[in-house]
Amino acid sequence: MLRKFLAAATLISQIAFAPLASADSGKGAEQLVWQAVGRIDLAGQGFCTGTLVAPDLVLTAAHCLFDKASGKRFDLSQFEFKAGYAQGREVAHSYVRNAVVHPKYDVSKLGKLQNLKHDLALLQLTRPVTTAALEIGSPDLSGARVGVVSYGKGNEEVPLWEQACAAKEHATGVLITNCQADLGTSGAPVLQELHGRVRIVSVVSAMARSNGNPVALAANVSNEIFELKRALNEAHAALSNGS
Repeated sequence: MLRKFLAAATLISQIAFAPLASADSGKGAEQLVWQAVGRIDLAGQGFCTGTLVAPDLVLTAAHCLFDKASGKRFDLSQFEFKAGYAQGREVAHSYVRNAVVHPKYDVSKLGKLQNLKHDLALLQLTRPVTTAALEIGSPDLSGARVGVVSYGKGNEEVPLWEQACAAKEHATGVLITNCQADLGTSGAPVLQELHGRVRIVSVVSAMARSNGNPVALAANVSNEIFELKRALNEAHAALSNGS
């Protein structure tokens, strides 16, 4: 579901990143992450990555909900979230009964940096998943490293955890990291250990290039989660009122 954004690549061409390095995480933190991140199968139209942020809520990229050719939303009843999916097995799974995208996200403006920062969606599952959810936090951009856990081209069956990536914020509010993205990585959590806890600080939206090197562009969740949750509450209220 990711696209190559040449306009974005031009804007960030002067940003330099430190080389990738390896990092070790505590076993407890690793297990929590592996179980919270899952593959979202998109009604036979490929897949994206998503993360449990509550027992019945999955955070992902808004563009995952839309057919890129027609711009129309997919039939959510055929979406399936597979938590901790690996080699044909998952820790838990559920279908999707409702979804909201960020109110300011515009599917007609794919590739626009100002739109990427709103590329967020919440999927409400048909039944709660009992695995632990991850918290959302503000990114530390003072030099602290980030990581991305995702499914993608070449790792459709086993999630990849790329660690110790550099991260910077673009003037538009989009987070840029040299964790690499590919088809299917859309919606993947950008993770950072803050105060001893692994938290989601951003969500992968697109891929681009910086100084000839591949980078991922991500929406800063902490800046936008309030409006996203408000949209979900409004959707619940409308459903309760029968509208």
